[in-house]
Amino acid sequence: MDLVSTRPDKPADRPAQPERMLVRCGQYTDAGRKPDNQDCLGALVPEGEALRMKGMVAAVADGVSAAEAGREAAEACVRGFISDYYSTPDSWTVETSASRVLGALNRWLHGRGHQRHGDTSALVTTFSAVVIRNRMAYLFHIGDSRISLVRNGRLERLTRDHHAAIGNQRFALSRAMGVELNVEIDVHRVALESGDRLLMTTDGIHGVLDDRAMVRFGGHGDPEQAAESLGKAAYRRGSDDNLSVLVLVVDELPREDLASHYERLTNLPFPPLLKPDQVLDGYRIIREIHASTRTQVYLAEPPGGGGTVILKTPSPNYVDDPAYIDRFLNEIWVSRRVNSPHVVQGLALPEDRQCLYALTEYVQGQTLREWMQDNPNPPLATVRDLVRQVALGLRALHRLEMVHQDLKPENIMIDQRGTARLIDLGSVRIRGVEQIAGPWANGAWAGTASYAAPECLDGQPGTPASDRYSLGVIAYEMLTGTLPVQPPDRPVGRRRSGYRSAREINPEIPPWVDACLAKAVSERVGNRYQALSEFLQDLEHPNPKLLPSSSPPLIERVPSDTWCFVSMLSLLLNLVLLMVLYQTLPVR
Repeated sequence: MDLVSTRPDKPADRPAQPERMLVRCGQYTDAGRKPDNQDCLGALVPEGEALRMKGMVAAVADGVSAAEAGREAAEACVRGFISDYYSTPDSWTVETSASRVLGALNRWLHGRGHQRHGDTSALVTTFSAVVIRNRMAYLFHIGDSRISLVRNGRLERLTRDHHAAIGNQRFALSRAMGVELNVEIDVHRVALESGDRLLMTTDGIHGVLDDRAMVRFGGHGDPEQAAESLGKAAYRRGSDDNLSVLVLVVDELPREDLASHYERLTNLPFPPLLKPDQVLDGYRIIREIHASTRTQVYLAEPPGGGGTVILKTPSPNYVDDPAYIDRFLNEIWVSRRVNSPHVVQGLALPEDRQCLYALTEYVQGQTLREWMQDNPNPPLATVRDLVRQVALGLRALHRLEMVHQDLKPENIMIDQRGTARLIDLGSVRIRGVEQIAGPWANGAWAGTASYAAPECLDGQPGTPASDRYSLGVIAYEMLTGTLPVQPPDRPVGRRRSGYRSAREINPEIPPWVDACLAKAVSERVGNRYQALSEFLQDLEHPNPKLLPSSSPPLIERVPSDTWCFVSMLSLLLNLVLLMVLYQTLPVR
C-alpha cells in the first residue's frame, strides 16, 4: 500500500494569500428634538468565507412617524435584512438575495400592521442598504433616507428620494416599506475605489445639510467621529427630526490581478496519477473508473472503511490553467450546496488535505447513455419518469441560480433503484460566484454542442432556458434513438437542419407528444417552455393548443407539388381565355 505525498515544489502548508477587503464603519443616531427616535441603523462585517461570498452589509431605516409603529418597522427591516441576507444561498447574486429578503420583510410589515393594529399602514419605514462585495457596492433603496458617495472631496448622491408633491412646496413619501403588499425597490451598482466613503443618512441629516457641509463634516477622519460630527452639525442647524448616519470608509479592496487569484487557487498541488491500493489522505484507491484528458475518477475507500466514495482529481495537463482550476473548485462548491436526491452529493473534504481533489457519493448504476443502449424502445411512461427526475435535479440547481450547461446522457446516472441523478457539475454556471470571479471568467457556455441550445452555439452563456432545451433533446433521443436536429458541423456553430418530427422515426409516438417535443427544442427561446413544470405537464397530458386543428386549411392538406401543377394549369387556361377573347372582339 503506497502513500501519496505532495510535490516538493508546492508544499501543502504554504499559506494562502486571501483577497483582502477592509471597510471601517462609524455610526451615530439620536432622537434630536423629537421625543422618540424612530430611526434604526446597523452594519455587519463578517469574517472568512462569509465575507468573500456575501460581502459586508450596512442598512439605515427611518420609521414613518405618522405610522403607529414606525420604530418597530425600522428595527424589523434593519435587523431582518442583515440577518436574513446571510441566510440566503451563496450561489444567489447579491440582487437576488437582497430582493427576496426585502420582499418577504415588506409582506410581513404589511400583514403585521393589519393584524396588530387593524391598519395596513401601521408599520411603515424608509429603507436604504449597501452590500459591499468584491470591488462593488450594491445599493437597495426605498423612501427618503439617502446613500451618498464621497470621492476625492466631492459628494455624489447615489439614491433618489421617493417624494410626491402635495402642494405649497410640501412633499410626502410616495414609496416606503410596508405600505403595499408588493414593493418596488431601487437597485443600483457602484464600482468602488480605495478611499471612497459612503454616507448613509436619514432626512434629519441631509434635510438641513447641503452637499458641501456633508463633505466637510463626514468626508474625512475617523468614521465614528465623522458620523457624530454630521449628527451634531445637523442639530446645530435646526434639524427637528431624528438624526441617524452611517459612515463607511473603504480602506482596502480585493486585488483584481490574475496572479493573486491564481495563487489562492493553486494553494493545493495537483495529485499524481493514482494506482490501486495507493492512499491519499487516508482514502485507499480501489480502482480507476474513468480517465480523460481533463480528470481522473477513482473508486476509493474512506478512512476507517464503511463503504466507498468517488475521488476525482484534476488532470496534470491543466496545472497552469487558472480557469480550469476555478471550474474544478466550483464543481466541489456546487456539489456541497445542492441538496437534491437527483443531484450527486458532494462529501466533506479533510481540512488538512495534501492535494486538490473532490469527493462525492458513489452512485452504483449506469449512465443514461448506457441505459438508452440497453433500452432502444422504452415505454413512454418510463421516459416520462426519467425526464421528470432529471427535471427535479435541474430545478434544484435553477432555484440556487445555477445552470448545468452540459446536460447530456453521459452526465446522468441511473442507480440500481431507478433514480436518475445529475453528475459532472464542472460546467455549472453560478450566477452569484460570477460576481466575484477571477479576471478570466466570462460566464461563457461550456457544454456539448449536440445538446446545446442555439443561443449557446452563438456564444451566449447558459441559462435555465438552455437547460430546458437540452432536456427536450434528451427526451426526444430516448424516444427515437436520434437527435431532433442535425448536429453542427463544428464544435460551436449553428445546426444545418430544422426539427424533424419524432413520428417520422417512431410512428407510435402520439402527435401531442411530438408537438410537446417540438416546442421544447424550439430554436427561439420565447417559443420554448418557460418552466420545467409546463414541459412535464404537456409531456404527460395532451395540450390542445399545440395540436393542429382537426380540419387543417386546404393549403396544408394539398401537397406542394400539386399546388405547382394547379398554378401552371391556371396560367394556361388564362392564356387560352385571352386568345379567345381577342379573336371575338370586333375589328375597327
